Amino acid sequence: MAATFASLSDDLHSPILSASSENMTETICIDDMLEKYCGEFGKWQLKHFILTCLAWALEAFHTMVMIFADREPDWRCVNGAECGGRSVCGMKAAEWEWIGGKAASTVSEWSLICGDKFKVGLVQALFFAGCMIG
Repeated sequence: MAATFASLSDDLHSPILSASSENMTETICIDDMLEKYCGEFGKWQLKHFILTCLAWALEAFHTMVMIFADREPDWRCVNGAECGGRSVCGMKAAEWEWIGGKAASTVSEWSLICGDKFKVGLVQALFFAGCMIG
């Protein structure tokens, strides 16, 4: 038993990887190292690249939609009401209307004006938080 224990302790002192017979160190650049250990750019890398680009392109479309859909459209006074440079927040709902109708923007469709204006920024912030999470 003692002999077995002694042989095991000798194994613990020997290195796992033996040193190469040559003492020369090979210097290679990063590109050569990646090619040597990871392989060349092949069809699977191209497929992964295309899918990644597609995902980023779709996210860019969603970002651009917010810019155009969340704009506040122009409005005008109706029925001879005097605007006088006032904002829609200080007027009655019957005194003004959206130019282009209610479907001109998400702001006009959902009445995201005055006290509800924060909801536009909240939705955008939640979208980008979701983008960060993945």
